[in-house]
Amino acid sequence: MMHFTLGGAAGKRKAAHARSASHPCHCQCHPVHTRLDAGVRALRAWSASAADGPSGLAHVEAVLAVLGEFLALPQAAAALRDDAAACDRFLTLADAYGSFEQALLALKQSVAQLRAGVRLGDGVMVAASLRARRRAEKELCGLAAAMRHASRHVMLAPADAADGEVTGVVAEAAAATASASEAIFLWCAAMSPDVSALVQTVPVNAWLARLRVVPVAKKAVSLPETATVAAALERLEERIGELESGSEKVFSSLLQARVSLLNIHNTL
Repeated sequence: MMHFTLGGAAGKRKAAHARSASHPCHCQCHPVHTRLDAGVRALRAWSASAADGPSGLAHVEAVLAVLGEFLALPQAAAALRDDAAACDRFLTLADAYGSFEQALLALKQSVAQLRAGVRLGDGVMVAASLRARRRAEKELCGLAAAMRHASRHVMLAPADAADGEVTGVVAEAAAATASASEAIFLWCAAMSPDVSALVQTVPVNAWLARLRVVPVAKKAVSLPETATVAAALERLEERIGELESGSEKVFSSLLQARVSLLNIHNTL
């Protein structure tokens, strides 16, 4: 967890109010604001359907890219100098995506181990990989719950204040990102193949022999069935790779938004 010291808030609050009184915010009519609003609506629409994780990450990245442009507007910077809460929102999101990347890595490693276990007929390896996968899925579900909490506890600024128009836009972008992230994390937790189907493809004799258990005779699994499962696991590894690439971009954009907000907040 990163920690930052935000000093001199009272003095900056007074100065920010003076600036907003003499220079009313015109961000709402700016093209960047229009694009950001459209991007947030598209992200909300995606969250309602949650089609697939990679497309969700692409939507989040698109919103954060426009948000970066919005934060660079002088009018937005003037209105946000007093909004320390925005820094905390994006720190929470960045921390979540840091954990998301670790969970994806663990998930990919478990799939690789599972594929090797299926190929070798090693039930011990299969069992270990399934335990690792369940741990990764539990972590993803925990991250989703944290994002659900974050999306429901975004504190919006007063709508009738000039500064509130801007802080509300940024808060809405953070809330939409959190809501979409919840859907993305849950989608990733549920994308693994059926466990029982995989275990049945492992030749029973090979792994029960390691446990010194005499197996009950059952139908042998054909090579085509094992090859089909291995191919499905390979595709799953590729999909996780796509998710890793998308999550890295989102993580980087969230850190940049956090830095921009800190710079705005600390500007005299």
